[in-house]
Amino acid sequence: MRVKKNKKVSQKPNILLIVENSEVDFFKQYFNDYLLRKYGVSVKCESSGAGNKCEITNFGKMNKRIQRAIGKEGFKAVFLMIDLKTKCFTSESTHTCLVELKNEYLPKYKIDKALKNQFYLFVVCNEIESWFLTIDKDTNSVHKDHKKELMKFLKVNSEPQIVQKMIKELRSGTYELDFSKNSSLQYFIEKLQEYNANP
Repeated sequence: MRVKKNKKVSQKPNILLIVENSEVDFFKQYFNDYLLRKYGVSVKCESSGAGNKCEITNFGKMNKRIQRAIGKEGFKAVFLMIDLKTKCFTSESTHTCLVELKNEYLPKYKIDKALKNQFYLFVVCNEIESWFLTIDKDTNSVHKDHKKELMKFLKVNSEPQIVQKMIKELRSGTYELDFSKNSSLQYFIEKLQEYNANP
């Protein structure tokens, strides 16, 4: 599927994106504007929890939030994003296959039948940090330690520094994301466009 760029759209967000807490800064400070500017997709992003507590697997809470966003707040769709290697709810990553994770968790989000088609559980393979590597790597390998590689590349010492340094470098134009170098990022943008275009 060829991605169309620079489509004129309303500034009002059509899609709610719920992410793991550590990823909110990247979306709010950079990626939301990038999606609107480059692909014509308007997104509102929010954290799954508060106080640095990830609640993506708090299925009751997430069900209510998803249904309120679609049914009462008028979003065309809600995307719930989780990394395959997430440690959001455990100290160790528990899955090696995104289909396996999706098949396990999707039935636990019990969305009303009338709204079900407007909900999408998106699993990033393996971590959102792999998207950052498209600035330098012509690869789609999912077997690397993305965070370690990025800390070395960006000359930083911690995970929060990765996000802030990446935002700074992307904003300044030093680097640019390239969705064609990562199938997970490419698929994410295509799915957003698909839901964004639905009436």
